Amino acid sequence: MTGNHVKGKLFRGFESLSLRHLYSTLAHVSGMRRCIDACAPAIAAIVLGLAFGTTAHADFSAIEARGALRVLVSADENPGWFAFGAATVPGFEREVFEGFVRLHKLRLEVVSVKRWETVIPDLLSGKGDVIAGINDTPERRQKINFTTEMVSSRHIVVTHKPGRVISGVRELMTARVGVISGTTWAEVVEKAGVPKAQLEAFPDLGSCLDALRAGSITATVMDVVDFLMERRTDPGMEDGVDLGIAGSTAWGVRKTDPELKGALDQYVRNVQKTATWGRLVVKYFGADALRVLGRETPNPTPSPR
Repeated sequence: MTGNHVKGKLFRGFESLSLRHLYSTLAHVSGMRRCIDACAPAIAAIVLGLAFGTTAHADFSAIEARGALRVLVSADENPGWFAFGAATVPGFEREVFEGFVRLHKLRLEVVSVKRWETVIPDLLSGKGDVIAGINDTPERRQKINFTTEMVSSRHIVVTHKPGRVISGVRELMTARVGVISGTTWAEVVEKAGVPKAQLEAFPDLGSCLDALRAGSITATVMDVVDFLMERRTDPGMEDGVDLGIAGSTAWGVRKTDPELKGALDQYVRNVQKTATWGRLVVKYFGADALRVLGRETPNPTPSPR
């Protein structure tokens, strides 16, 4: 009998019971209401897991038993940040993940995410264990937890030669701006007040940058780390004014996985204190290392008048 069949039979038995009914029944049968009181959250989690197919979310112990950490990564991620497959150069973030899985004797399983706006639903539905390289925001914190900061996050306006550099928010208001759905990049453009008529939405970074090079849009907004990665292969890209406030890029985990979050937090904090961290930053960013570490003064953001 398959696991799914067993789960289906269990759930069909549970779905006729409310959580309160289940609680009372277990207490009556066992005669151990005090014990049931203590276990009520776990019981609720089991029932919800059966209902939504998330019983595999047994936190880090389940990952260790499985022997693999599943990492959700944007399908169009720059290989300098996270390379897919057996690349000669794994990418900055992938090297950090590989250090973590080696420490815990796990395999690294990469799960490609075609559209970034689905990455949080994908995590919550159990398609992966952790989201790679996601910006930490109050809105996202309502749904998931975030680990210790990997690198600082700053949004910058990006243009392409021979177009002019946009050095002020006021100039952005008249530009044709490409945005990528479901990203904080799109959110800061909206919060800056760029008219909707001036926006063009794209499903991924690749198509947005193609439009920027072709001149069908005049600007886009990216995280400074992504910009630095892309500029290495396309020196025609230019950065302009900073948009919004600085934040953090981290890893995203489910709120029901505190053990995993704790293990990731401890590893990131420890590796950031070692020479390995400095070596990785210099290896992948070279002269731009200070910008990646958030130690360079950002471009001033003038207020629109």
